[in-house]
Amino acid sequence: MRREELTGRLRQPFTPERGFGTARVARPGYENLWFVVPPPPPVELPSRLPIDSIAGANRILLARPPLDAGSDLERLAAFLFATREAVSSSRMEGTWSTVDHLLTPAEAYDLGEGRSAHSAVRGYAVAIEQGLEQIRRHGVDAMTVPLVCRLHALVMSKDPAFQGVAGRLRTPGLPGDVVQIGAFGRKEDSIYNPAPPDQVARCLEAVMAWMRDRTLIEMGDAGMGLSLPLRLAIGHAHFEAVHPFSDGNGRVGRILWPLQMAAAGHLPLYISGYIEQQRDDYRRALEAAQKQLRYSEIVDFVAKAILASHEEEAASKAAIAGLPEAWRARGRFRRDSSAHRALSVLIRKPIVTTRSLALELDVSVQAATSALNALTSHGILRERTGQGRNRVFAAEEVIAILSRPFGEDPEIAIEGARQKLASPPPR
Repeated sequence: MRREELTGRLRQPFTPERGFGTARVARPGYENLWFVVPPPPPVELPSRLPIDSIAGANRILLARPPLDAGSDLERLAAFLFATREAVSSSRMEGTWSTVDHLLTPAEAYDLGEGRSAHSAVRGYAVAIEQGLEQIRRHGVDAMTVPLVCRLHALVMSKDPAFQGVAGRLRTPGLPGDVVQIGAFGRKEDSIYNPAPPDQVARCLEAVMAWMRDRTLIEMGDAGMGLSLPLRLAIGHAHFEAVHPFSDGNGRVGRILWPLQMAAAGHLPLYISGYIEQQRDDYRRALEAAQKQLRYSEIVDFVAKAILASHEEEAASKAAIAGLPEAWRARGRFRRDSSAHRALSVLIRKPIVTTRSLALELDVSVQAATSALNALTSHGILRERTGQGRNRVFAAEEVIAILSRPFGEDPEIAIEGARQKLASPPPR
């Protein structure tokens, strides 16, 4: 990173009085490089903002129900899309797993697998769940540095590629304290050099204090300041500018989005699928905010992500909502039968075992087995294991809707799933 790439405010040397600017780090090999101590996020409206996209995104977010309200379908979609979010966001960082793996009952995979891509992505899903629980308990006051460290620990402790201490901020003198973004060759050719380690804790606290600033939030929600789409975009840019951990910052930063939405009183909308698809635009917009303090690009990008993700969610909800009726017509089960009762379970838990279904329905293993056999014979479930014990069954249509590429017509995914359901089970 060249110093002249920075806006004039950031090119000035850092002093404690100013609180931001460029600084050196006391590390051999880095003496001639400049690192950016970012300012706190702004409390006033930045200039030249994309008003139309902000207004559209704000309408969508304000129309969403509170975290634990909304229809059964809305809450179901939020749960299922949190799983999809974990997969999409992790995949952006090269950690690969699938929706299938995350939705598979624990008994069907090896709980002792230790550090792996699968367990890392499950950790991401758990981090969203635990973060939302903190919002339920403490509201916006939950947005703290300890919460950020807890999220990082959940996400990175099982990542096989992570070499640091999960949950620990970059600390002077400890491994991983100095980081560069995009430094794949010479150190001088990096894209961005985030906060020196001795400034990380202070700068991160400034970002989190901004995120939980009730006056800022209330003024924005009243239309007299930074509305929620602006807070999502600007807060994210500043969190990434601090880059508080040696790795895993992108994943933690994207988890903060649904938490901010929930803290503002809304059921989260998950947007990482759009960002994964448009990652080059995302990175350019982030770079403009970090190096130029120019927020119009990142605000426009996040607003468009909200608009596109809303349409994606609506299409997915409509497709999922139509499945139980299609299944009932396909099977014509007795209303009091275990097979009929299982249909509502399969929407929220589309991968089941005999034991997990028996627990869900509060029936015997024998009754659950009969239900699974009936559902399989009528093309609602597909057995994936082809073995006598520990069999796994999947409602392939639900999985296909969640696993499809962002923006793809759900009917295309459903058609592919129905072809799977018509094929013989593995042997």
